Amino acid sequence: MNSKLYNKSIPFPDEMRQHMATSRNMVGGNPQSGDGLKRNKELQEKKSISYQQLKRIKNYFDTYNGDFKDSEFILNGGFKMKSWVDMTLNQLRTNIKMTQQNRANAGETNQFISTHEKDDTNVRPSQTHKKTLEKHANSLPSYPRINEEINRIKTLINGN
Repeated sequence: MNSKLYNKSIPFPDEMRQHMATSRNMVGGNPQSGDGLKRNKELQEKKSISYQQLKRIKNYFDTYNGDFKDSEFILNGGFKMKSWVDMTLNQLRTNIKMTQQNRANAGETNQFISTHEKDDTNVRPSQTHKKTLEKHANSLPSYPRINEEINRIKTLINGN
């Protein structure tokens, strides 16, 4: 489902760009480098964000274990940015799911399965099916006397 969102461009609202500028000013001083500063500058200039960038921002917030008053967290947009990213991703994913669900309800089949065609040309010769006897015929040494005994035992068991 999420594969349909790759390379999609999502508008980045003016309100959020302004929030990123405010977040940079909240840090105080004039940080020239550091965690979050590059992303902050980048987001202030963008009018849209890619789906991949949204996922990276979400991953940052989901894995962040530091203090929420740290400059790194504030430069990345803080709780306001976190909630906007979560809401936007949920909305995008829900839209895709609802579209598929509506199409399934309308009678179209396999809406939740990606279409593909079987590629029979990619079968390796070593994986072709053989009977068990054929597989092991060359691996066991040939002992005619033992084979005769085995065949005689089989006929006795089967009653022939």
